[in-house]
Amino acid sequence: MRLTIIVLAGITATTSVAAPVMAQERTHLSAAATLRGLAPLLYDREDDAIRRAFRSVLNREPTGSELRRYRNLMEDNNWSESDVRRDLGSRTDYQRYSTNRRGMRPEAIVRRAYQDILGRDPDPEGMRTYRSNIIDKGWSEQDVREALRNSPEYASGGARTASADRIIRRAYQDILGREPDPSGLETYRRNIIERGWDEQDVRTALRRSEERRGVVSGRRNLSDAEAADIVRRAYQSVLNREPDANGMRDYKARILNDRWTEQQVVNALRNSDEYRSRH
Repeated sequence: MRLTIIVLAGITATTSVAAPVMAQERTHLSAAATLRGLAPLLYDREDDAIRRAFRSVLNREPTGSELRRYRNLMEDNNWSESDVRRDLGSRTDYQRYSTNRRGMRPEAIVRRAYQDILGRDPDPEGMRTYRSNIIDKGWSEQDVREALRNSPEYASGGARTASADRIIRRAYQDILGREPDPSGLETYRRNIIERGWDEQDVRTALRRSEERRGVVSGRRNLSDAEAADIVRRAYQSVLNREPDANGMRDYKARILNDRWTEQQVVNALRNSDEYRSRH
């Protein structure tokens, strides 16, 4: 009889016919064990690269969610350490406060972070504390958001899911001009909560979608000068002034990259601290 007896303590066979099978089984077990042994080493290498990038660009260690985010980008999109450094250096939400950046308003940063993370406007004490941290301690927008995510208020109830849903809905409205469908909402919510995604990742994914390409193909491409004219008209209409350099850059990017309309720029300016302080 060609009977193979497998013993849990070690695979053995009672017949010579089973020998090739045993050899193949050992090969599979050996390969699986090797992969399990290599996985921690690969994670360590990726994490070391991410930490070096954070220390070099931001002079700090990455948070747990940031490690997950960049590790996934390295695994899924073949990012290198240079890609991580480039991403950190180009993102406005990682920039430190400077009086030279006229468009960087601490109050607006704090209010937007509260609305995204906690779903409400900041209380006076929270506004004072985080505004001071931005101006006096060099906190970035990401630092404010991370502090709010570590708050008891965020940890309680469904705050985590509600925060993800707000970010996703705004990205869908800005880029696709509609509410997210249930499947898209669930997918991006899981990516934010479990994989460390942030708003920029959601927006990048939506910009690369087939639906986005269909939206863009139905519109005429605007020139840089036309986009600048739209921004100027919106500023004059809402704030009665010329746009500052940062405002011009940011809203032109929205128009050229996200296909914002003039009305969307106007709506954004009406939600600004400057407009609210006058009305």
